[in-house]
Amino acid sequence: MAIIFMRLQSDFGLIFYVHLVLILIAYSSPFLFRWQLILLGILFLYIQQIIFQGCLLTHAQFGKDPHMTFYYKYLTILGIKVNKKKLKFLMAWIMPFLVFLVSLLLQKIIGIKPLLF
Repeated sequence: MAIIFMRLQSDFGLIFYVHLVLILIAYSSPFLFRWQLILLGILFLYIQQIIFQGCLLTHAQFGKDPHMTFYYKYLTILGIKVNKKKLKFLMAWIMPFLVFLVSLLLQKIIGIKPLLF
């Protein structure tokens, strides 16, 4: 029992919550920020992926495995089996681009104004 508790403490520490909040902000960003700011954020993410072979928070939380992602770790804990490399590609390269496309659709085509900036 103590081993399980220790594992949960390390799996759900401060970096987990910082990571989770940033992910939630990223997915809600089309409603919060202008598409130009979202584009800058995505460029930062892509540069981070190229220079560090991954997310700095993921490296801090799980080590420097170039294919590890926040999503893979917690999907695995939930018992959901996924391909680590394919999930990394999807979440690091495709999802940010889709968030950007959604922001363009909402703000430029539909005309929704962002709530913050």
